[in-house]
Amino acid sequence: MSTGEGLGVAIDWGVGRYEPTGEYLRPVSEVVVGLSGALAGKSVVDVGCGTGNAALMAAERGAVVTGVDPAARLLEVARERAAAEQVEVNFVAGDAASIAVADQSADLVLSVFGTIFAPDGEAAIAELVRVTAPGGIIRFTAWPPGGPLSAINKVAEQFMAEVMGKPAEAGTAAPGTTAPGTAVGAAGRVTGVAVPVIAVAAQPKPFAWFDVDVVRAAFAPYGFEVELARRGLEFREVSPEAYLAKGAQHPMSVSAMSALAGHPDGKELEAELLSRLRAVITEVNEDPPAFKSTNDYVILTAQRA
Repeated sequence: MSTGEGLGVAIDWGVGRYEPTGEYLRPVSEVVVGLSGALAGKSVVDVGCGTGNAALMAAERGAVVTGVDPAARLLEVARERAAAEQVEVNFVAGDAASIAVADQSADLVLSVFGTIFAPDGEAAIAELVRVTAPGGIIRFTAWPPGGPLSAINKVAEQFMAEVMGKPAEAGTAAPGTTAPGTAVGAAGRVTGVAVPVIAVAAQPKPFAWFDVDVVRAAFAPYGFEVELARRGLEFREVSPEAYLAKGAQHPMSVSAMSALAGHPDGKELEAELLSRLRAVITEVNEDPPAFKSTNDYVILTAQRA
């Protein structure tokens, strides 16, 4: 498990179904792997590999690939995909701060929206540097603040802050995404539903993976230079409801709903959260009655000077 900074709950990445999100993000893996050029014979590590998108693409290009993820279920999904696609990838348990490969062994370290969930950004960077070979490259993606995805996440984060009694000064929302959530009012109520507020400890401010200046400063002691590129990604569904339904399967959503279920008014709270999410999804929709949202993301590339 890792802590969901903005949601104020622990996230178990093995629950729910991450697969729909993996499909949404597949084009990003294509871009990231494509930027990496010829990979035949190179050692590649995919950190936070999830269902294996980037790892499998790198393997198809002839790389020797290790996929790392903390969720056993996602690793099994990735292994099944590798077998079906007849490519060889070594999928192992681990996370951005604990990568099970030797020092300076990776020619390319990739992470498609994986490192952004590391609870300690500087520790994660130290580990990424440790496994990167001389002349190697680290390339990862992050969501900058603003845009439809941030708007949707902010609604969920503010709602959970109200329910969980998270202090406003507890830091920013989910890593790489949006602004601080709102603390619960003294009455402890959410749109008329009485909420038994549970105090939670303030979390450290998440590392700003999207901010090239912050990332450069963190990599500088290791002698790495960092460059940033911007891209856009479209999410499409047949309707806003279809998008909401797929989002409800995400491990973060399942973890949040599980936390709400522990309250006496859990069912009412779940319904209220879904209502708020439905409203913001409708608001950001670019293509009604279908659904489309365009989200900017950044690609950061680090290599030794």
